[in-house]
Amino acid sequence: MTRPRKVNNGLPHRVYERYGNKIYSIGYKARDGKWRFSLKCKVTSKREIDGLRRDAIRRSLAISAEGTELETVAQLIADWLAWQEVLPEEATLKRAASTMDENKREAGNLRDVFGALSIRDIQPHHAYTYLDKCEELSRGPKGNKEVALFGVILNRAVRKGIIHANPLTGIEKLPVTPSSRYVEDHELELAVKTGREMGGSAHIIAMAMLAAYLCVRRSVEVRDFRTEQISADGILWTSAKKGNTDFVRTVLIEWSPRLKEVIDEAIAIPRHKDQLDTFIFGTLKGEHITKGGWKANLSRLMDQCEARALAEKIEFRKFSLQDLRPKGVTDKKEAKHDDVVDATLHKGSRMVDQVYDRRRTRTAKPTC
Repeated sequence: MTRPRKVNNGLPHRVYERYGNKIYSIGYKARDGKWRFSLKCKVTSKREIDGLRRDAIRRSLAISAEGTELETVAQLIADWLAWQEVLPEEATLKRAASTMDENKREAGNLRDVFGALSIRDIQPHHAYTYLDKCEELSRGPKGNKEVALFGVILNRAVRKGIIHANPLTGIEKLPVTPSSRYVEDHELELAVKTGREMGGSAHIIAMAMLAAYLCVRRSVEVRDFRTEQISADGILWTSAKKGNTDFVRTVLIEWSPRLKEVIDEAIAIPRHKDQLDTFIFGTLKGEHITKGGWKANLSRLMDQCEARALAEKIEFRKFSLQDLRPKGVTDKKEAKHDDVVDATLHKGSRMVDQVYDRRRTRTAKPTC
C-alpha cells in the first residue's frame, strides 16, 4: 500500500517526480514496484518539465487496473470489458448480462480486425471500411451494432485522456430494412410437431417457442427461464433490459389452459438426470444453454422442418426464437387485447407499434 503524499503536487496516484541536481524525472510506479514508464529531462528546463508532467499525467490515466498502459485497441477492449465486470449492478453505465454476452462476441470481431492498431490511430474511415465489408458479407445489421459498440469502447479512451475526442462520433450506419417476418400458425405448428417427434433438445426448443409466443417474451428471457419463476397464479417474467431506470420490470403472465399444458409438457421431457434442475428450456441436463448451443439445436430442427414441408408440399420458412415475440404481439393486437404493453414490459406503445406489430391488414370503424 502506498503512503499518502506529504505535499499535494497535483499528480495522479502512483505518478512520482524527482528533482535531481541535473536531471528531472517523472514516472508511473505500479503495484508490483516496477516503473511502467519514466521520463527525464534537464532540471533547468522549465518548459520541458511542464511538458513531461503533462505527458505523464496523460499516460498515467491510460494505465489499466492491472498496471498496463493502454496503447492498442485490443488492450482498450479488454480494459472496457473488465471495467464492465466490476461496475456495481446499480451503476447507470452497467450493461445487462444478456447485453454483455452479445457485446463480448461483437468485441471479439472488433479485436480481430482492429486489435493491433494504436488507439490514437483510429479514424472515421476505419469504421466506414468495416461497414462496407460487412455489407459485402450481407451482415449489415451486425456491422452497425459492432461499430456502435466500438464507439462506446472508444469513449473510455476519451475518459482516460488517451484521445481528445471520439473519432467514431457521427458515423453514418448502413441502411437496414426492419424485419417484417410474421411466423404463420401452420409454420409454428409444424415446428412444434417436428420437435415432439425428434424428441430431446428439439422437443425442448419446440416448447420454448410456444412459451415465447404465448408470453410474448424476448429470446434471452425464454432461454433463462427458471423453475422458480413458476407460481400458482402463472409465470413471473423479468425484463432482460432495464433501460434508463434503476429497477427491473416484472410481469405475471397468468395461466391459460394452453400455457399450462406447454410448461407441464416441457417439464415432463426426459432428461439425463432424474430431476429437473433450474432451467426448463436448457440442456438435457437441466442446465443453462449457451447461445451457440441453442443455435445449433434450432438449426437442426429448422432443417428437419424444411425437409418435411418440402415433402408435404406446404410453405415453410425458417424462423428463430426472437420471431415469436412479434407473432405474439401481432396476434394479441388482432384479438384486441388491451394488455400488450404490460405483457411486453415496454414503457409505452411506440416500440410495440413500430417494431412488433406485424399485422398486414387492419379493421376500423367509420367516423360516424
